[in-house]
Amino acid sequence: MLQLIPYGVAALLGGMLGKKFGPTILSEQIEDAPRNTRSERTSLSLIELVGEQLIQEESVILAIEDVPLDNRYGNKVLTSEHEFTRTAEISFAVDRSQERSNQVKSSVLRLVDGLVEKELKKTLHIEFGTQVTRRVKIHFSTEPGQMVRYRLTWKQTSRRGIYYVNIGAERHVVPYVVNFGLSHTVESLGENHHDPT
Repeated sequence: MLQLIPYGVAALLGGMLGKKFGPTILSEQIEDAPRNTRSERTSLSLIELVGEQLIQEESVILAIEDVPLDNRYGNKVLTSEHEFTRTAEISFAVDRSQERSNQVKSSVLRLVDGLVEKELKKTLHIEFGTQVTRRVKIHFSTEPGQMVRYRLTWKQTSRRGIYYVNIGAERHVVPYVVNFGLSHTVESLGENHHDPT
């Protein structure tokens, strides 16, 4: 019987301590999680993509490869076959140099950038952070007595624009740059062509 007293006292003290400290710790944990979740949900519900303004879309030269064929002293057609390979990055970037409100948290700005990136992926049907590779095999020929320089130019599309985003009652601009696609052109420059310096 005496041996049971310490156990009883321990159980009683444990119960009292549990009532005193247990719910407080638990309530803090519960309060923390919903508060963060609520703020994120509030931020999400206050962010709205309003529209886009396309500033410029152009072809940017990635690389140039020249193939000279000298047949000035030949008496029959000179032919040559070449294979070319090029890889390009599909990228998305936000112009951070543009001023944004200091009152907007960086986490919200990251969220806004993510929404713009997602919208561009959907509209352009591309996947950022990937690579595109092209291989092309070309047959070149030059007539007797001629010297021709052929030029293969690799190009990629560069798109610049602005997304207008409402964050709560304030409107913000998100300037972006997107590089995507990969194409090539082939031209013959002739014997007397000179590149501008």
